[in-house]
Amino acid sequence: MKFRFARVTLVCAMALVPAPAASAAPDIDVTVSEGTNLAVTASPKDGTIVMDLQGQLFTLPRGGGAATRLGDGFLDPFWPVFSPDGSQIAVQSFADGMFHIRTITPDGRSVRQLTDGEYDDTYPAWSPDGSRIAFTSERGGSADIWTVDVRTRELEQITTAGTQETQPTWAPDGRSIAYVQGTTIEGVDLGTSAVRTLVPADRGFVSAPSWSPDGRRISFVRNNSLQIFEAGAVRQVGPHRDVFPFPARWLSSDEVLYSANGRIAVTDVAANTSRLVPFSATFTLNRDQYPRKAYDFDTRRPQPVRGIDGPALSPDGRSVVFKALNDIWLLPIGASPTRLTSDGFFEADPAWSRDGKLIAYASDKGGTEDLYVRDVASGQERRVTSLPGAETAPVFAPDGRRLAFQDQAGQTSTVDLAGGSVTRVLGPLNAPGKPSWSPDGRLLALTVSDADRNRIMLADVASGTTRVVDPAPFGSVSTRGSDGPVWSPDGTLLAFSMNSTIHVLPVDSTGTPTGPDRELTREASDSPTWSGDSKTILYLHNGVLRTITLGGRPGVVAHGLTFTQDKPDTRTVIHAGRLWDGRHAQPRTDVDIIVVGNRIRRIEAHRPDRDRRGWQFVDATKLTVTPGLVDMHVHQQMRSKFTGDRQGRLLLSYGITATRSTGDPAYRAVEERESLAAGTRVGPRFFMTGDMLEGSRVGWEFARPVRDERQLELELSRVRGLGYDLVKTYERFPVSWQARVAGRAHGLGIPTTSHYLHPAVANGVDMKEHLSGPTKWGFGFSRESSAAGVYEDVIQLAARGRMPFSTTMFSAGSLLADDPAIVDDPRIRALYTPQEQQALLAKLRCAQGQGPCGFLDGSPEQARRNVETIKRLLDAGGTVLAGTDAPLDSMAVSLHLNLRAMTKYGLSPFTALQSATLLPARQLGVERDLGSVEQGKLADLVFTGGDPSRDVAGLADVRMVMKNGRLSTPDTLAGPFRSG
Repeated sequence: MKFRFARVTLVCAMALVPAPAASAAPDIDVTVSEGTNLAVTASPKDGTIVMDLQGQLFTLPRGGGAATRLGDGFLDPFWPVFSPDGSQIAVQSFADGMFHIRTITPDGRSVRQLTDGEYDDTYPAWSPDGSRIAFTSERGGSADIWTVDVRTRELEQITTAGTQETQPTWAPDGRSIAYVQGTTIEGVDLGTSAVRTLVPADRGFVSAPSWSPDGRRISFVRNNSLQIFEAGAVRQVGPHRDVFPFPARWLSSDEVLYSANGRIAVTDVAANTSRLVPFSATFTLNRDQYPRKAYDFDTRRPQPVRGIDGPALSPDGRSVVFKALNDIWLLPIGASPTRLTSDGFFEADPAWSRDGKLIAYASDKGGTEDLYVRDVASGQERRVTSLPGAETAPVFAPDGRRLAFQDQAGQTSTVDLAGGSVTRVLGPLNAPGKPSWSPDGRLLALTVSDADRNRIMLADVASGTTRVVDPAPFGSVSTRGSDGPVWSPDGTLLAFSMNSTIHVLPVDSTGTPTGPDRELTREASDSPTWSGDSKTILYLHNGVLRTITLGGRPGVVAHGLTFTQDKPDTRTVIHAGRLWDGRHAQPRTDVDIIVVGNRIRRIEAHRPDRDRRGWQFVDATKLTVTPGLVDMHVHQQMRSKFTGDRQGRLLLSYGITATRSTGDPAYRAVEERESLAAGTRVGPRFFMTGDMLEGSRVGWEFARPVRDERQLELELSRVRGLGYDLVKTYERFPVSWQARVAGRAHGLGIPTTSHYLHPAVANGVDMKEHLSGPTKWGFGFSRESSAAGVYEDVIQLAARGRMPFSTTMFSAGSLLADDPAIVDDPRIRALYTPQEQQALLAKLRCAQGQGPCGFLDGSPEQARRNVETIKRLLDAGGTVLAGTDAPLDSMAVSLHLNLRAMTKYGLSPFTALQSATLLPARQLGVERDLGSVEQGKLADLVFTGGDPSRDVAGLADVRMVMKNGRLSTPDTLAGPFRSG
């Protein structure tokens, strides 16, 4: 299916420009004969094989051959299994955004849904008589075995142990069901409910049990090999060492059909002989051709500010305080805003006292992010916290004597404003939302991650006891940031954003809901705050401040703020000893780079007799000049409130002059982009996206659950209104919506990305993040990588489909062992927070084998395998771009380690360097301005002490960096935060 949309007008990061609609491109057919983590099943009727390959069902003859596509591309199937009579195929399908059991006829013409609701139903297995399907479901509170009657859809719960019972297989006599429990295989008697252990625990994960037709054997997968349990003993069968984690399908009591090593295999378990079933499968890919969003990096026209972060309505309803352009502003409604801060440091989270006389906010002007309280009338302020870490999200208690706040560990505490004593209320939580006080000062309400939703936690301030309530049945607060809940001053309502509109929930004095929620707005709405009389709510709509009264209509609060892009009025001559220009493998030597303003005027052989009048001269005769580096995968706002002004300075000090967000709180991201463009904040260029578009379940605080078609339109309005540079759809976003978002985003001139190769590549999605990343099936399974790596399907779909991958090699941290001095670099000591320094040191100890390794840490062997995948992608004509997933990996340092890993394990320095310079610029659509050092391009340059064209480790030896024609050094960047 192809989506085409009309011309639109887009507010860009740098200018207002039209973006023509996407146009149809010729379809690309890609034929493969290997598959990564493919699954197979066979018809008992005629032996026809059905294969799930890259999320598409195919049929092929029992002897193999050319596969025929079965069904449409939006079924999103998994775990296929034929019914006993061969008339139906059961799958767990994600077509509607939850895993449900569906059946499809072998001709693909009829699909029937058997389960529904807000629960995941997975791993279908037919009863021997074909009347029921067993499956795993969480609808009973934990993962248990259930059955569904195929005719009536009646459900029955089979296990109730409260543990995790998954992947059922029916005994051939129909009297019991076996399943995986931990590292064992158990069986439950359907008549007596008695449970017994069938296959005892052993080392390694166990998966995919399957009972033989005669009931004498159970096949399963352990340690990536096919195992058989028979007569009380376990033995390995078949020659394959990369057996995919799906049930082997018994063709007889001795023969099993399964998938392994990229192929389809049949093994006689009695004789232990095996053969392959050859196949070829053809995918048809639609790759849009569309004009990219235009960037005007030179315009000096005033541009409207859209990055309004954390607005708060004053108790009297007459003023608004907010953050924009790296400062805190006070806006009397109907007048012009004035700056309350103007110091170049990082401020955040302004909040009013209940009497409207004081404003609290967070700032790192004292070295770390601390809390300050400002008297509105006099302008006097004082610092009220000075803890070693970061304190953010201050909220005044109703009596004005305390502030509640949060820290970098997700803890919530209070500080007494008179004496300064700090009391912890809640221990570490996973990125909780900003707290709100109950009117009596006894409780705090905040959004927390619970059961894969953003739910409301109510915490007793005195005791720390908590309970969780739902904003609505199965509902989620939009994000865990500034989207509420916010207690009304009269205590009767909680306001929050849900489904991207403002809702109010009636509550009693304990926060217990007393009725259903009520929707107040119909437009994309975030960041609600109340007036003191509990009658008016201020909120944000796509960069516009709005108010609404209970039962009223929205009104606009104009602020009139604009910004002008920073552009230096300078003339600079750079005498470079070496210049690696980004396009050629070998550097030029002894050249002059002429920079006027923010652009490179020309590059020519060095002239010692050049007239110096009116020019700034930079002596780089002993240095190598390269293009500025680009990190193509960051979550720049994820910890920015805790790292503050350090973050941008750190990135620049390591030569990173541009970053690309792959998921961030939308308004904080726009504020960052505008501040950097205006020069009010120090840091790289920022190509931003907002919250990742997610399905109904959500984990990350900056992922936004999308529940229905109406909300999807609101999200697309936010993309347009805030001028995103990228749209990212996340793990549980339905594939049909993903295709629609790709078409709509292309109509705006912007690309899309996700964690999936297919069907994304068939539906116009531009890029895939990670060589192999988390998916809706969890961290343990990916269609892009198996235990042994990748196969031809991944390589050909990515290369022929022109879908770049980002590297995000956490395994590159193992290279810290090659250069332990990294952790003591002056830039690290000055610009990493103490918590980040401790995390980097722990990574070093892991790499050296001297300490435990974290969940994301990798080994040299993993790094070698990652680079082998990169080499295969490149050899096939694919594209790989350097990205880090920072700050989940070490900010700035990890980009250099990714590049070093590439060259250590077989890539040339030229290939590695281009993955962080020219190729990212091309993918961002800004190759005419960035990515190489050429006449007419922007002056984003790195000056290094080594020669990265020979050894990329020299790239980290940054002596100077130029961004947009402005020159700085690591010393000047670190200056405000250097101790001593």
